[in-house]
Amino acid sequence: MVRTSIVRLLSLASIGLACGTTDPGATATEGGTELTSPTSDPTGGETTTDSASGGEPTTSDGTGSASMTDGGTETGEPTTAGTTTTGPMETTTTGPMETTTTGETTDPGTTDTTGPVDTTGPVDTTSGGDEDCQAPAMQPPCDADTNDAFKAIGLNCSEDKSMAIPITNPVIMSNDASAWRVATHYGTAMDPMNAGDFMWGPKEGERMLVIGTGTFPALQADGGLVEPDSFAGENVSTPNGNPDNQTDLPGVMTYEKGSNNGNGGTPGMNCDGTQDCSDTLDDQWNIANNNTANDVFYMSFDLEVPLGTHGYLFDFAYFSQEWPNWVGDQYNDMFVVWSTSETFTGNVTFINEQPLTVTALDPYMMIQPGDPLLAGTGFPDSFFDTEGAGTGWFTAKGSAAPGENFTVAIAIFDMGDDVLDTIGLIDKFRWDCEGCIPSEVESCGVEPQPQ
Repeated sequence: MVRTSIVRLLSLASIGLACGTTDPGATATEGGTELTSPTSDPTGGETTTDSASGGEPTTSDGTGSASMTDGGTETGEPTTAGTTTTGPMETTTTGPMETTTTGETTDPGTTDTTGPVDTTGPVDTTSGGDEDCQAPAMQPPCDADTNDAFKAIGLNCSEDKSMAIPITNPVIMSNDASAWRVATHYGTAMDPMNAGDFMWGPKEGERMLVIGTGTFPALQADGGLVEPDSFAGENVSTPNGNPDNQTDLPGVMTYEKGSNNGNGGTPGMNCDGTQDCSDTLDDQWNIANNNTANDVFYMSFDLEVPLGTHGYLFDFAYFSQEWPNWVGDQYNDMFVVWSTSETFTGNVTFINEQPLTVTALDPYMMIQPGDPLLAGTGFPDSFFDTEGAGTGWFTAKGSAAPGENFTVAIAIFDMGDDVLDTIGLIDKFRWDCEGCIPSEVESCGVEPQPQ
């Protein structure tokens, strides 16, 4: 069921501000008040605050995804080498947007906000764990002046495993090149804790990946993504050209419970290897009868885990125009990062055990209308426009087995309609020597953190 712009505009009269927590160490403000708190990911990943930055695309593997290539354009228009894909979402593309096929993670943590953060130098990937960990001790970024989505998040900088994270089977499945951007910053707000840094800027290197369920404008001259207020009449509805009416999550993902050998009930334990071992997506997908995904963006890549390495981390943030008027409703937009590791298969992105949906994150949408941190994001900049809010930055932590090959997939989509938009930021993918154990409390964030 698609809502009309008139219905959504009428909903603006309803003002509801939720309060909760943001990323541990990430900084958010509401009404001029600084808000920080520890967070955690429930079953396959843990959530904290920190961040990362992409690779060469390949051709379709027959699952219905698409491929892209590094374009390096200042306009932000993604470029691709022509690729043909087959499957439920078959597309053939040549020219500025390219598609490929292939298939994600999370972690709770904290961010040091005591001084300026250097986002231009190499990422330190060592965090304890196995003494024989062969993950790169330092990971120099390679995202300057690139439009490569994989390099933007810290992947595929080279084949040298001592200094980079090579990937195989990179896939971007998007029929609409305006549904994602590799940007130097999102919005115009500055970080109140780090002078001179954008609040929504890269956590490493010079660029990060921004994905959404609507359409993005061309980048600014400095590579930034800046949007006018999304609630200015004609801008209320911004569907993109990506697939609609999907009856399950895209690619390697599914909403069905995967713990306890597919029966559910024991999150993080006895994964069936196919379905969601976190058991977090099923209830959110089935919150209403009209459970279809629209404006679906999907990307994936395959990784080989270094010896002695037991996990990975990446940084993310979530924004949605569906909040708060559609909390608990069928318009429950989702942002999912998925892992197919033999140690854990399923969703790995959480905030205090809650998956990244409008309804589940209701208490954690801390950056609300009127907050200066929304400046230039396209979200409302006054309390008179009540729809739309965001979380702070979080770090996701996922588990993996040393030496294995597995797939990480990332998706964002509208639920039940294609009207109001949801946006995800991703950066700073890196290995984690220590990793986590999904079924253990205080490991992958199973234990809730204080709100």
